[in-house]
Amino acid sequence: MNLAEIRNQKILFACNDWGMGHIMRSIPIINKLQKQKNEIIFAGSDFQREIIFSYFPTIETIKYNGQPFTFKGDQKWNLEILRNLKNLLKGIKSDLAFVKKTSDYKKITLIISDHRYGFRHPKIPSIFTTHQVNLPLKGSQQMANYWHSNQLKKYNAIWVLDDENHSYAGKLSTPTIKLPIYYLGIQSRFERIETDKQDFILAVISGPEPYAEQLFHQVIDFAKQSNETIKCISPISYINTSLPKNLNVVNQLTWKEKDELFYQCKSLISRSGYTTIMDLAILNKSAMLTPTPGQSEQIFLANLHNLNTFDWTFIKELK
Repeated sequence: MNLAEIRNQKILFACNDWGMGHIMRSIPIINKLQKQKNEIIFAGSDFQREIIFSYFPTIETIKYNGQPFTFKGDQKWNLEILRNLKNLLKGIKSDLAFVKKTSDYKKITLIISDHRYGFRHPKIPSIFTTHQVNLPLKGSQQMANYWHSNQLKKYNAIWVLDDENHSYAGKLSTPTIKLPIYYLGIQSRFERIETDKQDFILAVISGPEPYAEQLFHQVIDFAKQSNETIKCISPISYINTSLPKNLNVVNQLTWKEKDELFYQCKSLISRSGYTTIMDLAILNKSAMLTPTPGQSEQIFLANLHNLNTFDWTFIKELK
């Protein structure tokens, strides 16, 4: 059940909707599935569907909102997840019902979920896509890892976005239990091509709110302390009438036009999410990356790859 083997299937596909990472890393997978004569039906929020339509204008999409998580932004990530445990379980139940109803109606033959635990069907082959077969948790937090592993066991196959040497995700992609795992290598919508770099930094604002807005204000602070030209991609139009003159929010561009900015920029500012790390490996760009405060996975990735942490001290060092 490897990616290269999937042909002539009618696939129901959905992604986790925390930020842009899950939807963006699904683009190369959907592209390969289409080339292998599969029919894709994508289920997601209006924002996700807008992105999918920009890359795949002929794909059928169904409006289906993400899990009803709310975050306080207090930098206590594990506590944030615990607060949302009821919503997580409610979301899994909702996903299961949606998949059953939609699969019966649309005659689905395969389910693909990018890190949505309930997006599966008991009688239809279901695939879970992730870079985390292990969560970077310690001590009493290992109960969450046990629960995570039990969820993965409910799928027919796990597609891991890393190579078999675990070059990019380290221990996150290293299984400690027996699972039907296929390593897809890193997946990025970008290609390894030579382009002329321009003299600007690209800032990408992503992640759940209010953490995304916190990063946006960090970028504003950086712009005020810097002579660099900064272009900023944000999924939400934050209203701010006093942006520094060297900071330009580019929400008016299409998604493919925004992709050109990734090729053209000399450096990137973003969260240290795994999708960003995969993209940087393809683009071969320098970057200033910061973990979402308290999020152990992004902190682990930042340490694994010796990434520069984007904080106030570092900002002053750049001046």
